[in-house]
Amino acid sequence: MKKILSGIAITAAVTMLSLNLGAQEIGNISRASTKSPEINGNKITFRLSANYATQVKLSGSWMTNAFAGGEMMKKGDNGIWEITIDAPAPELYTYTFTVDGVSTLDPSNVFVQRDGSRYMNGLLVEGGYADEYKEAEHHGNIEQAWYYSAENNMERRLYVYVPYGYDKNDKKTKYPVLYLLHGGGGDEDAWSTLGRTAQIMDNLIAAGKAVPMLVVMPNGNPNQYAAQTLGIPTNPNTKSYNSGFDNYTSLVNDIVPFIEKNYKVKADRAHRSVAGLSMGGGQSFYIAFRNTDKFASVGIFSSGLIGASAIGSAPFDGEKEMPGIYNTPSKYNKFDLIYLSCGEQDNRITGMKEFYDKLNSLGYKGLFYESYPGNHEWKVWRRNLSSYVQKIFK
Repeated sequence: MKKILSGIAITAAVTMLSLNLGAQEIGNISRASTKSPEINGNKITFRLSANYATQVKLSGSWMTNAFAGGEMMKKGDNGIWEITIDAPAPELYTYTFTVDGVSTLDPSNVFVQRDGSRYMNGLLVEGGYADEYKEAEHHGNIEQAWYYSAENNMERRLYVYVPYGYDKNDKKTKYPVLYLLHGGGGDEDAWSTLGRTAQIMDNLIAAGKAVPMLVVMPNGNPNQYAAQTLGIPTNPNTKSYNSGFDNYTSLVNDIVPFIEKNYKVKADRAHRSVAGLSMGGGQSFYIAFRNTDKFASVGIFSSGLIGASAIGSAPFDGEKEMPGIYNTPSKYNKFDLIYLSCGEQDNRITGMKEFYDKLNSLGYKGLFYESYPGNHEWKVWRRNLSSYVQKIFK
């Protein structure tokens, strides 16, 4: 009995020691409680507890000097650095702190966004377009699904937005599908995180501005099984492709069949659409125009393929890339909607507008062109998504 009691006592002591060590560890990394960011009317205050620092700066996507180092913060007697700014226009922004030359997140703000390998805090200034990025009363779901890609013999991951009310047991109701592609450096998580796809769709559908639909967000990097955050090495043995834009035949060959087998969708041309930003815009060009029998609409946002000359590449030659697009328009003039858009400060805009003008001069139907204030950035692409989904499947 004494041995048993001794064992219990030792176990209890070890447990208490572990708890104490755990508490000490948490205590060692904890910081003074601060509120950041704090929105007060048309002012926003950012704070960082960093008593050891000699210099702290705030860099935000709303700043014209963000890439030049941002704005200096002031250190208070309590070791908390602080800066108060005028609230920028309503929008979803990102920001970071730079502490003695090292970029870091705001530990008081749990709203964090990832763009490739970069992490940034999020800041939502309500009003205008930004209200579409807020949580709606009724939520659809973002599902993560793994599918087999025969093209490169890989199990790959994609995200699927399903609208509020989607019921897999309802055999009668079926939905149209938008295949939505990310840009260079992104992955299957980009449109749902940075693009706020679920929130935009929830709000537009609730307002009757968009038809309930599925939005499929795959990984457009042929060598990736999934986002790099999963820690899965890339596949070094993928097939050779023509370019970084003309590299996604897997969407038609692998992904569309997977979705139409596993989700309640309308499996016909009229209820399929493809769209993408930057790299994904170039991929969408090839996918849609090579498969006019499979897609009724295409959205091309800020494409580096079409706006190539502005980023140091050879000018876009539509006839070379898609034989007949200019010389035999009837071969491709079959879309309900060809949506082209670019940021007003994005140097790709010249090529995008020239492509629109060329198709328009050749009598292409369903053409729609618009631009938004902004450069090559998410605030433009979120508005593109909102505008585009309000035009398709109607």
